[in-house]
Amino acid sequence: MKLALAMYTVYEELQQSLEETLSAIKKMGYQGVEFYGETSWPAVDVKRLLEVNELEICGWHVEWKLLQSETIAETLQYHHELGNPNIIIPCLGGPWNVAHTAAENNKETWLAHAKKMNEIAVQVEAAGMTLGYHTHAHEFEDDFDGLSPWNILLEHTKPSIFLELDTGNCLEAHYDPVKALQEAVGRIKVVHAKPYSLEGGIETAIASPVDLNSWSTIINQCHLQHCQWLAIENEAVTLGGKLDVAERDLKSMQLVMK
Repeated sequence: MKLALAMYTVYEELQQSLEETLSAIKKMGYQGVEFYGETSWPAVDVKRLLEVNELEICGWHVEWKLLQSETIAETLQYHHELGNPNIIIPCLGGPWNVAHTAAENNKETWLAHAKKMNEIAVQVEAAGMTLGYHTHAHEFEDDFDGLSPWNILLEHTKPSIFLELDTGNCLEAHYDPVKALQEAVGRIKVVHAKPYSLEGGIETAIASPVDLNSWSTIINQCHLQHCQWLAIENEAVTLGGKLDVAERDLKSMQLVMK
């Protein structure tokens, strides 16, 4: 299992300089990166800089709007040229109202999303890539007559669609990440390793004394499921520079994995 940096962690640095950010990530010791957001650079440039820095790409968080009938062909062409293996939907619903409003947040809406994801997956797979879905807290918190969005996605999306569990978001929902991993057996390809504390929420570091993640148990479960990547993500804004945070979290995770 390899270690990548989820680039949301260093999003501002990335917008300032792709080249310098990738170079810094390589020097830290990361093996790969997972991009987030719209494509700001030509695919050929991203691919070249990844090769120069000997970094793999483990996926890209691609917004729902870029996977619709009028946009998906261009999106898939870009990621095919890049050599990106995984297209990951970053979110549906939630406080951001992605693809539906709070008033539309119900079982039928999520069933429709699952159906649409299955249709998108056919196109993604035909282009030689895999579709995934990244979790937030609301997929576990929302309850529709005993069913959560997590339950619906597990039951109604194709088994080939992997579920990118975000451990910190899972804990925010008071749900056990290990239980979630076990529920998604066979569908774990990339896991977002995010620290989370009861006191400070996202304002904590990997394996800090207040980090609620049971990393050894999580890592063991990931190994059992042949997870390919742990993508380390940290959204804290009070722990210092983002590149410094990314480096400290990597070293902490490497110690846990020894």
